[in-house]
Amino acid sequence: MAGITDKEVRALIAKAKREGRTATQADGFIPGLTLTASKVGTASWVVRYRTAGKQKEVTIGQFPAWGIADAREKAKELRRAVDEGVDVATQKRMDKMVSAEAVTLDELAAAYFEKAEKEMHKHTFKQRRSIHERFVSPVIGTFPAAAVTPSHVREAVAKSLSAGKTLPNITLIHIAQLFHHAVGNGVCDANPCRDLKLSAIVGKQDAPKQRTALTAIELGSFLPALETIPRQYALAIRLLLLTGVRVSTLTEAKIAEFDLDAGLWSVPWERRKNRRHTTGPFVIPLPPAAVDWLRELIKLAGRSEYLLPVESRRHSDARNPMSKRITVGDWLDKMQGCGQDWRRVTPHDLRSTCKSWLSALRVDYETRQRYLDHALEGMDAVYDKADFIDHRRAAAELWLGFMNDREAGKALATVVKMPNVA
Repeated sequence: MAGITDKEVRALIAKAKREGRTATQADGFIPGLTLTASKVGTASWVVRYRTAGKQKEVTIGQFPAWGIADAREKAKELRRAVDEGVDVATQKRMDKMVSAEAVTLDELAAAYFEKAEKEMHKHTFKQRRSIHERFVSPVIGTFPAAAVTPSHVREAVAKSLSAGKTLPNITLIHIAQLFHHAVGNGVCDANPCRDLKLSAIVGKQDAPKQRTALTAIELGSFLPALETIPRQYALAIRLLLLTGVRVSTLTEAKIAEFDLDAGLWSVPWERRKNRRHTTGPFVIPLPPAAVDWLRELIKLAGRSEYLLPVESRRHSDARNPMSKRITVGDWLDKMQGCGQDWRRVTPHDLRSTCKSWLSALRVDYETRQRYLDHALEGMDAVYDKADFIDHRRAAAELWLGFMNDREAGKALATVVKMPNVA
């Protein structure tokens, strides 16, 4: 028999896709060599054989990467092994396990980071790479991943404590995620971090830092003091307070993201922290006053593509986005250092202040969650896709009005109500 032809192979693939079902055809030249075509338009070569009275099969590879001639040559090799009493399917699995056991933790990390870079926030990705290079790789990077034990993990986590109190927790999380990837890809059978607790390795950790939310009295001092710092930074801080965005969301913003005529800011999906539960950009409604701030910032930005550029230290003609922590944080510290009447705040405390006052101003929970681009919980995250943009615009106006009153020194109202939204 002549065997299957290239034309017949392609016809079988087209038929399987057209009919929406799997189709098979024996080669007819090598006993047991069979082409299996799937309903999605892919096809693989397999060799079917019997051993110990049982029907088995082993996959050679996909067409067209494996052409007919190559598949036949491999099938001959496998048939000879079967005739010699080898269970080739079992042998293939064993060879794969041996290969997996040879993978070092650094090689595993390289594969993990290649995947994680597409899913992880840029800052988090950079942090995890640094953690691996500083604490994990020097200790256990050359170990076969399948041979890493809980005691090896403990050593790497303990090493990170010397560099900062928060790093052991991040290190343990990183190693655990590496082994989730390893188990999922057949490199290991179990995660050595499963029974490890951070407190058992480095002792009880300090309680997480409590976020500061400026009180009404503090806002009354803080907001007027913004006029004492450079205008670019004052407007940036006002925008952070008003929108409640994370500091990097603003400092990395490009002018092209803003539609000032419509009063909208579209934060690209790849810059959202809440990417796991969302699709598309995060659209932020902007009150007219915020639009005026942005027009001023765009003028100050000159020809830069960034809304908040700063001059490069290396090249005086280059413009980079503003530092998300140092620059904004430094000016917040300088304001407080002038003996003003408010507690020290960080850039992220501005977000905390926004969230706290939205709640105090009786903005409903669903609107607050979307205002801050927080992930919804449970089934709401699956089914509730409303963006509440009109409600968020009304909330922004309410919050801005409250800040304006505090800056102007007006007395606090005893009751503040959320305006109705049509």
